[in-house]
Amino acid sequence: MSEPSNIQKLELINYKNEAGTELLGLGIELADDPNGGIQVRVIMDPQVISGVTVTPLQQRSCCG
Repeated sequence: MSEPSNIQKLELINYKNEAGTELLGLGIELADDPNGGIQVRVIMDPQVISGVTVTPLQQRSCCG
């Protein structure tokens, strides 16, 4: 993902290491994609998060 100025950052999991410093365990960055849609970057600490799965949302209309 490029570094646009409109990035939104969300920290989902934080933790403290042995020294007491708060660190990011899991976060996401969202930015508008120039070609439409939204770019998403997942930031994870492999010592905290063992894996991330992305599942596309399957939406259907109410009648068909």
